[in-house]
Amino acid sequence: MKVKSIIIKDLKIILSDKKALAIMILMPIILTTILSMALKGSFAIDSSYGIDPVNIAVVKLYDEKKDDEIFKSILSRSFIAQEMDEDSLKDLADAGDKISIDEIFFEDFLNSEDISEYIRYSIEDETSAMKLLGDGEVSAVVFLPEKFSYDMKINMLTPFRNKIDIRISTHPDRSVDGQIVKSVMDAYANVMSSAIIGKNVMIEAIMANDLGGEGLNDMDKIIDGMTDVLESVDINIEDVVLEGREPVSSADYYAAAMMTMFILFAAGQGGRMLLEEKDNLTYQRMVVAGTKKAEILSGKFITMFIIALFQIFVMTVYTHFALKVDWGDTASVILISLSAALAIAGLGTFVGALTYNSGNYKMANIFESIIIQGMALLGGSFFPLDVMPDFMQKLSFLSINGVALKAYLKVLTGLGMADVLNYILVLIAAGATFTAAAVIVLSRKEGNTDVKHNKAEIIKA
Repeated sequence: MKVKSIIIKDLKIILSDKKALAIMILMPIILTTILSMALKGSFAIDSSYGIDPVNIAVVKLYDEKKDDEIFKSILSRSFIAQEMDEDSLKDLADAGDKISIDEIFFEDFLNSEDISEYIRYSIEDETSAMKLLGDGEVSAVVFLPEKFSYDMKINMLTPFRNKIDIRISTHPDRSVDGQIVKSVMDAYANVMSSAIIGKNVMIEAIMANDLGGEGLNDMDKIIDGMTDVLESVDINIEDVVLEGREPVSSADYYAAAMMTMFILFAAGQGGRMLLEEKDNLTYQRMVVAGTKKAEILSGKFITMFIIALFQIFVMTVYTHFALKVDWGDTASVILISLSAALAIAGLGTFVGALTYNSGNYKMANIFESIIIQGMALLGGSFFPLDVMPDFMQKLSFLSINGVALKAYLKVLTGLGMADVLNYILVLIAAGATFTAAAVIVLSRKEGNTDVKHNKAEIIKA
């Protein structure tokens, strides 16, 4: 009952403070609305916006020499050979020898002026490529499948059409880069498909008019025409939805970013409560009345937990109905919110213990004016982490709001509980660690002697 009374008293004090409510409730709503509208274009992939080239790794799962041998063997046994004399068949085989699929894909396409504006690539083996992706050094890995060279030559030199499946793995935190890479690979597939369809129409016309090998003698010139098209391909970078993932809009991003930033102010507000009660002699009266220090600390912890949850509830409801933010899996959002509120309560309790020990409000002021701003910057509340320097991206784990923001963003993109469980555990661990640290700090400050002294001081008064 004593803890309940403390919680009710603290909630009444905070909810009666109009300035505190404006900072914790009204400000995130206003900023989220303004930023989501003002920066809407920054979250839509459009070629009119300047972007840095995306770093990718390309994995070749095929062997070009072996593919060439298979192609020659297949070519000599295909029905085309029946319609051609030996010299024409040799010319077609020679045309196949002159074609380098590696040169077409890497030099004519990826190194072309238009594509190099968006993509910077390196050729890696599969193990190295996945390590680079995991370390965040590349945003995507493009896998060129087995028999890629063989299938391309079949498609380019014969009337047959083999399916080619280019697989793309993207970094989970680089959704924008992933969309760019997918758009570029789609452009390659579309241009080659159009060129191959045109070539097939020509071959069918040759066969229908019984032109035989003479009609295929200029096949190498036709191939040159295909590569010329690749060199001048026009890439339209647009908002492509990744398979199994939803794109994050400006409203989605800043709804989560502002919410995770402003719950830090709940910790700042709670960080003042212990010292305020000491200055008002409320703390001493509670001790004299037999309220244990653990009960007082628990009351402050639960108060901040409730305030943070209230902030999250107001923001999620407002952004859902006013800004049409779809927060995703409800169970995941609830668990993230509970763990984030727990971490904030632990942090606020720790700040409160330090403030109480110092005997002045400098610690709470520093937390609100400097530490919160630093955590907001590192956590991505001001700018998306993707556009920040690498060293700042690596330091984002130091901010509670950054961990919570990453978890919310994953759910917003359509991922589920399994994908955010590690973030939830980090937030719970942070809350427990800060709470334990607060208990240790207060234990060192106050011993039995101090309590007796306080009791005597109050009785004397």
